[in-house]
Amino acid sequence: MGLFSLESLLVSARQMNEKPEGNKAVDLSALDFGPSWARQGESKPRKKYADRGDRDERSRDGNKGRHREGGRPQRGERDDRKFPKSREGGERRRPQRPQPVEATAGIATDIMPIEEGIDNLSKEIIAAGRTYSVFELARMILASRDRYKVIFRKEEVGPELLQSSHDGSVFLSKAECLAHFRTADFLKELYTAEEVEVDAPKGSFQTISKCGFSGAVFGPPNYHATSQNIIDLHQAEFSNMALDRYKSRVVSESGEEAVNAWLETMKKKTQYRLVSDTEVIFEDEKAMLAHFEASLFDETFRATHRADVDSQIPGKLLSPGLLTLLKETIADQRRYPGKLAPFLCRQLSGRHLAVFKWQGKLHCGPSRPHAIAVDAKLAERPAILLASILANPGGGIDLLWKAVLPEDVTDEVKKEWFHDLHWMINQGYVILLSNGHVFSSDHSAAGVKKSPNPKKQKAPKKEKAAEPIADVAPKKEDEKSE
Repeated sequence: MGLFSLESLLVSARQMNEKPEGNKAVDLSALDFGPSWARQGESKPRKKYADRGDRDERSRDGNKGRHREGGRPQRGERDDRKFPKSREGGERRRPQRPQPVEATAGIATDIMPIEEGIDNLSKEIIAAGRTYSVFELARMILASRDRYKVIFRKEEVGPELLQSSHDGSVFLSKAECLAHFRTADFLKELYTAEEVEVDAPKGSFQTISKCGFSGAVFGPPNYHATSQNIIDLHQAEFSNMALDRYKSRVVSESGEEAVNAWLETMKKKTQYRLVSDTEVIFEDEKAMLAHFEASLFDETFRATHRADVDSQIPGKLLSPGLLTLLKETIADQRRYPGKLAPFLCRQLSGRHLAVFKWQGKLHCGPSRPHAIAVDAKLAERPAILLASILANPGGGIDLLWKAVLPEDVTDEVKKEWFHDLHWMINQGYVILLSNGHVFSSDHSAAGVKKSPNPKKQKAPKKEKAAEPIADVAPKKEDEKSE
């Protein structure tokens, strides 16, 4: 029902208790769990080791320090099995793993449940008549990333956010925005690409330079545009790596076949035409990007102090530091949803649900607990229900129906009893928790309050009503058992 299903909160693990097939006793007398030297009837001969004379003699010969062919190297030697040599004879080492980017400083993040999901959740709480822990609801929302969104907020000393009006991407610099625009789908809405025939470059070319990561072709080292091609690709896709380090990973491919393949690609060139004015033509991508930065950038990427993004946003649509910040925020809130709970309380209160403290923890339900007036007179069925709940505080809902309903009761009569219980829940006289336990408004988790000792009895204090909590963040000590 809706985006949020409360069934995930009510499912309990089944206990797999299988009955034994028979009453045959298992004879364990034949098993002995003691050490081998203490086992009865077992006399294993000690393992005989070969004479160490030959080994000692080998260790003293002229080949000391070398290991046998195919064996393990001695201490201090390099193991050729872990570091094999390449065909050229050089040592080949494992590639280093990319280091994670640190979260951007000066940017705060908040998790906000989506409005449509809160609407469905509120309807289910009212229909079920049950009271739920706010932290329980928060963890249910955080269990699936389609139930909430993430908000990035600029702090006082933080960087400004640049958010695209086309795909919702968020970056921190103009260079990141331009690099994303080169491969974005909405580029076609502003410019159209056309291929035209041109003359291939002339000259003596022997090798072709390629990207060691993506395999992109830059061109011959002696071609005038190769160096700029390397810089452009580095800024577009590998800006988190130093330029000198990236250049060290450029590989060369020699041979006439590689050169001819590159020349064939250079016989065609991509030019761009402005969609709003088809008469404006840009000779290459660099000229197109320069026009976009000067004329259309501010219309496409707006500078803002707050950016709302979907929690399932692809990583390529975020600045690397913001992506790390998003992941860390979600992980922290799943461990302890202390920041999400106040947002959730305000959203539920705005939908006419009661948010209050019950048994020292934040709860949400159809109504706040209300004590029944002393002189109040209840109808027959509500009075029977209340008496049964007072006699068995914290009992299950199934036990309540078993105690008050006759065995031969009809479905029509059951509906009347259910209606009366629902009325008492909406009035706040009865609290039905999500786990099915039923309390009266005067009961605590431990049961009925003990009557005071008459010798030490003091003047009765006015009972403090359950207070609504909507804008106050819960303390961790209040939710130790969550």
